[in-house]
Amino acid sequence: MEWIIRLINNFVFQKNDGNTMNKINKNRLAIVITGLIGFSNIAVADDNASNIKEWFGSGDVGGALKSYYFSQTFDGKGKSDSQILVNGGNINFSTSVLNGFKIGGEFQGAYVTSIYDDDGKTAGNMDAEGAVLSESYLQYTFDNTSFKGGRQHFSSPLIANSGSRFIKESFEMYQIRNASIEDIQVSAGFVSKYQTRTDKSYYGDNAFVRYEENGTGRPGDFYDIGEDGMWFAQLASSYHQGFKIQAQYANVVDEVQAVYADIEYTLPIDLKSYVATQYYTSSWDDSSLASNDLYGVKFGASKYHFDIFAAYTTVSGISGESRVFRGLGQGAYYQYTSTTKTAGVYAFEAGTDSFQIGVGYKNDGLSGKLRYTSFDNPALGKDLDEWTINFLYGLDGELDNFVVSVDFSILDFEDNEKDATDLRTRLIYKF
Repeated sequence: MEWIIRLINNFVFQKNDGNTMNKINKNRLAIVITGLIGFSNIAVADDNASNIKEWFGSGDVGGALKSYYFSQTFDGKGKSDSQILVNGGNINFSTSVLNGFKIGGEFQGAYVTSIYDDDGKTAGNMDAEGAVLSESYLQYTFDNTSFKGGRQHFSSPLIANSGSRFIKESFEMYQIRNASIEDIQVSAGFVSKYQTRTDKSYYGDNAFVRYEENGTGRPGDFYDIGEDGMWFAQLASSYHQGFKIQAQYANVVDEVQAVYADIEYTLPIDLKSYVATQYYTSSWDDSSLASNDLYGVKFGASKYHFDIFAAYTTVSGISGESRVFRGLGQGAYYQYTSTTKTAGVYAFEAGTDSFQIGVGYKNDGLSGKLRYTSFDNPALGKDLDEWTINFLYGLDGELDNFVVSVDFSILDFEDNEKDATDLRTRLIYKF
């Protein structure tokens, strides 16, 4: 693995003077790709190109045009409400497959059309103007094994990018996946950098990321993860005799190690239903930080386009101790009591018990969800009740490929000074 990482980093990427961002050397990238294609004359299944012209010519181009409007209100004294409108979109490209090889990329661009935010509440998540190359990867597949290296989106329990804001997060990483065992996929890899939503993003539970210190309101760059990156290994299964499992180990070198596991069982009854359980544990390299665990259970059932669900999570430890490490990226909220506005981050606090109940609906392009989540934190004044409504509708006919979504959250804290509302509307045209 290490020689592959060094080859791509040292030969394909070069440093910009005075900037930590890696820039792709296109000539060197072309040499690497051409050399690999020429070297590999092995017949690989699913090839759909026989030469470089077809490799690029039969590739895929897609993307989206987007308009996001977010609004927040705050009850605390001296706090200003915020509103922001951002327009732009993304375009992605991937080649077809030639001798098992494929390359792809994605550009994202944002323009802040309107903003009222005296307190800078959107600075770390929505207030980003400019463009970023979020994906630029090389993928090779042979039989049931694939390698993918470079900038890419990724989602797993302990490493996951978020797409809830205008600029979608990404990672610079290298991963190998194998699906030789029926119904089971095994993967392992290394994550070296994390691209944030804006260059003013900062997350305390990912403080080991080398965030930018003087952001100017651009999309987030790719920032180093600690001194030596993050290693991971993962196993995931599809349903087999009613069971579905996944487990992941992650190690932020010299910072923290974590394990996540869950198992879901489809109940053998006429009503479509399931029961699931999950487990987090983390161990900090700093011996002064307590290592705690999170346990969760969830039940759900579906009938006539409706589904109901209920979940409970609990964390060991006492008030003031370190929270359970949830993972890297703002998509790494796999606990059963996750929400829209806060993502349910309070569920990871030491000694906290959380529960959630909800109902959902999905039919003919329309989907919605109503959730009530309660976080019982042992610290004085930190309890939170969070109401969340999610609505999404995919248009058809002349407006086919348009998607409209609305999210609304109400935050009711034990300390009323923190109460707030959060409205998010999105209009997206996918092409």
